[in-house]
Amino acid sequence: MKPPAVLVPGITMLLLALVPNCKAECKEALVKSEMDVNRKYPLPNFIAETPIQNIVFHNHHIFLGAINKIYVLNEDLHNVSEYKTGPVLEHPDCSPCQDCSHKANLSGSVWKDNVNKALLIDTYYDDQLISCGSVNRGTCQRHVFQPNNAADIQSQVYCIYSPQMDEESLQCPDCVVSTLGTKVLLTEKDRFINFFVGNTINSSYADHSSHSISVRRLKETQDGFKFLTDQSYIDVLPEFQDSYPIKYIHAFESSDFIYFLTVQRETLESQTFHTRIIRFCSIDSGLHSYMEMPLECILTEKRRKRSPREEVFNVLQAAYVSKPGAHLARQIGVGPNDDIIFGVFAQSKPDSSEPIKRSAVCAFPIKFVNDFFNRIVNKNNVRCLQHFYGNNHKHCFNRTFLRNSSGCEARDDEYRTEFTTGLQRIDLFTGQFKQVLLTSISTFIKEDLTIANLGTSDGRFMQVVVSRGQSTPHVNFQLDSHPVSPEVIVEHPLNADGFTLVITGKKITKIPLNGLGCDHFKSCSQCLSAPPFVQCTWCHNQCVKSKECVTELGNQDICLPTIYEILPTSAPLEGGTTLTVCGWDFGLRKNNKFDFRKTKVFIGNESCILNTSESTTNKLKCTVGPAVNLHFNVSIIISNGRETTKFNSFSYVDPVITNISPSYGPKAGGTVLTLIGKYLNSGNSRRISIGGKPCILKSVSHSLLECYTPAQTIPSEYPIKMKIDLANREAYSFTYKEDPIVHKIHPTKSFLRHVSIDLIQR
Repeated sequence: MKPPAVLVPGITMLLLALVPNCKAECKEALVKSEMDVNRKYPLPNFIAETPIQNIVFHNHHIFLGAINKIYVLNEDLHNVSEYKTGPVLEHPDCSPCQDCSHKANLSGSVWKDNVNKALLIDTYYDDQLISCGSVNRGTCQRHVFQPNNAADIQSQVYCIYSPQMDEESLQCPDCVVSTLGTKVLLTEKDRFINFFVGNTINSSYADHSSHSISVRRLKETQDGFKFLTDQSYIDVLPEFQDSYPIKYIHAFESSDFIYFLTVQRETLESQTFHTRIIRFCSIDSGLHSYMEMPLECILTEKRRKRSPREEVFNVLQAAYVSKPGAHLARQIGVGPNDDIIFGVFAQSKPDSSEPIKRSAVCAFPIKFVNDFFNRIVNKNNVRCLQHFYGNNHKHCFNRTFLRNSSGCEARDDEYRTEFTTGLQRIDLFTGQFKQVLLTSISTFIKEDLTIANLGTSDGRFMQVVVSRGQSTPHVNFQLDSHPVSPEVIVEHPLNADGFTLVITGKKITKIPLNGLGCDHFKSCSQCLSAPPFVQCTWCHNQCVKSKECVTELGNQDICLPTIYEILPTSAPLEGGTTLTVCGWDFGLRKNNKFDFRKTKVFIGNESCILNTSESTTNKLKCTVGPAVNLHFNVSIIISNGRETTKFNSFSYVDPVITNISPSYGPKAGGTVLTLIGKYLNSGNSRRISIGGKPCILKSVSHSLLECYTPAQTIPSEYPIKMKIDLANREAYSFTYKEDPIVHKIHPTKSFLRHVSIDLIQR
């Protein structure tokens, strides 16, 4: 990996400029220097006739599971084949895989769309695609690939269903997926194909015989599945199925274990939802080693003189399991070959699993998850799975869970259990995504870096380095108007032509992993701070690919500071004004933080003392000293040691009061006093006093100040004083007189129409 580019080696900024009062605090400068997030890119894409649910990649072909169709695309996203899966005519007397077309006119016959629920590749028995849909009781089909045509999914299609014996009719191992939501994991172990399935169920679909969590084996005849024991599945009890939904978000295998990630209520009685991880041994056909544990993605914000505030992002939206790059591995204390769960989490609406636009990204190393599971536990943080067993099951009382759960050796005394203490991890991006809803994540490695592809509910795609530093997306553009799907493919990440396949509604888009060019970076510092693998450089005042910069003189490794505006534009001769410099490329970026130790600001030849605590990437704040000569208009010179830039937008001025109006008023105060003069709006702060009491400002301009006179107890003349920053001026006096007294009003009554009233007073 090439060393980080040096952006500004000791910026010396010889400035003479103050800017008009900046209510936006340099927001315009920030916008002008930010990455262009509205750029459109001509990316390869394919649009299906119906929404796409699933995607797999095999032998240079892309398989899309959509409503009523399966599409086969080549790597250029051209449609090379398709297979119609629906609509399907269903009738109560028709079994799965049976042609019911002859019953189309019978009562009870219904045409149903086939929503793809699972799309899998199996290469053990045959080289084949397995698809499972929402029709035919959630059964699956095998599409055997032809030896010379991997795109042919129509020639050999077989239904994976075997009619059950009468005594087995209540069970349907071939009814794999649920219409309400499913995650399926296919594994090959000991010469057998196993399906690990997590289904959302409720009382409306009880006749479909789908189970909450199960493991089933594909028969060697490949015409159906079988449960190896009567413990090969677990179901939410019927009385809880409608009130305790479990949404299965992701499933994966790591080492000896199978894992599912879910969103469900914290307890049977709770209305609050949270995220859990489920683990059991991959060889455990009876699910005896089944365990659940909460996962918590949190954001901790430090608060001055108060305890940190902790936010929990409780509902998982998407997950991706992969290895970390060397840099991230060192940061989180794992090895480069360790599996990591990268998850995008959101906060939900109260008493709901529906997410809001407030997200975080957390990384859970699998070895940390297993260590947490394997700790010695007791009754204080372990309980039985009441949604599976109820309160009176033998597993729910007088049991102590003390076994070592680190291995997969079968034991008769094992039982299924739930950890109540959750494993916490901190948001990797420290609140950067608190105003968006992230819906998708995938990761890949480039050199030592871990890169995340993120998608949002608004159809935006981002790419960002995963680090505990202040990483910001180096790719950010609007991909589509539909949400980005959690189902994503990353292919050839180590190659220059690596890509990710992203689904948005009916559309799939191919996005290169090496970035989308460089011209969306609008400032030099952004350009040079992009990850090395995108190969961007600052050349002739624009960001381009390194190979596109043809001259060595054009290729810069430093950034010239750019000033957009300076606030305020004038200051009193005595100084004391806080100067705000708005622009970009102000300091050395190190670990994604700006270092101002070498940054200097000068007014003429005099130093403007920098306030580093208030200075940011696009804003410098410093305190102006007094004028040292009578040259009121001074140039601003910005130098980085190679070039200089001059500005002439700042002046030292001498604010004066030349007149006041009125010259007197009642001692009760409240008179609008107008001060007339020059340069009255210079500097930052101004204070008017009469007899030592503040005259509250009403309006400010170059030649006028208006304020409300304070009350005084004794009628007399009082001096008027004006303070602008460190400048003090005194001129004129304001006379207070006795308050007016009304003795009589005449007349005391009148018609409704307008009439004059005389006030008699002294």
